[in-house]
Amino acid sequence: MKLYAQQGHGTGPKIEEGLSRSLIDGVILSPKDNRLGNIQSHLNAIAENYPDADRMFDPQFYATLLAQLDGARLGQLTGEDYPYFEVRRRGQLESEAQIRLDLEAVLQFEAELAVTHAIAPNITIPQSLSSAEAVIAKNFIRNTHSIWTKVGDNRPVYATLAIGADALRDRQELEEFLNDITLLQDPPDGFYLLVRHESSAATEQIIDSRTLAGWMLLNYSLKLNGFEVVNGFSDILTPFLCAVGGDAGATGWWSNLKCFALDRFEPAVPGGQQPIPRYLSCGLLNSIRFDELHRHRVPARRLTSPFLCGPASRMRADARSR
Repeated sequence: MKLYAQQGHGTGPKIEEGLSRSLIDGVILSPKDNRLGNIQSHLNAIAENYPDADRMFDPQFYATLLAQLDGARLGQLTGEDYPYFEVRRRGQLESEAQIRLDLEAVLQFEAELAVTHAIAPNITIPQSLSSAEAVIAKNFIRNTHSIWTKVGDNRPVYATLAIGADALRDRQELEEFLNDITLLQDPPDGFYLLVRHESSAATEQIIDSRTLAGWMLLNYSLKLNGFEVVNGFSDILTPFLCAVGGDAGATGWWSNLKCFALDRFEPAVPGGQQPIPRYLSCGLLNSIRFDELHRHRVPARRLTSPFLCGPASRMRADARSR
């Protein structure tokens, strides 16, 4: 099992420290949060200092349908550094010719980077695996390897598969979808697998059992059919996904790097609130608020037990004050 850093805003020395201490096996870089020069510097430095580490670049093409929204928070994606990223409407992507053009633009861009694996673009499938978005996503997957061959690069290429949590709960649709993408004549080398949630807030990390079962089935079926599987934004669920066949998982240091959602690209909602301290519960496989913990009257002496994985000093001080 491999663990990657899901890179985002505020990287600092985190990735280098993780690699130097053998805590992570590679990195997935984000163009939204980096100018191209920084991306190239990161990749080149890692290649030189940690040659065994995996290096990937998530083109974040799934945000292209949001680019038409006023106030969309697309960061560096809309700058001149990433010419492949343009406004797209769903109707445009119903054309396979447009899909092939977008694939070529992204993969040609990645071929110039010092990555060990290329990640192809795709959109998300929000609600149903029998929807128009699912057809578009399958066309992206179906054309990924042929376009990569046209680019003329022999590094492995992963197709992006981004599915909404709700869509994974329909077992019949999921099995039919898996049949379609595992019987391709010219398949990719693997999949960059994302499960989309409505919000990247910590409280949204609670995974419905049917969603988790579907996510695990994806890993199992794809691996059984000979694909490599990298789970993006999988965080604490990584061991479960890799136990059934996944090759790797990824997580970051902010909540929006632990849970895949598009709200980090959407226009900001006015009237926000201050961050609420949360702590990771290994027992619940979820983060909980400090007030929820106190509501259940967990004694201060238990705050350093294996039940919690995270900073508890603030809570211990609060318990003593009471």
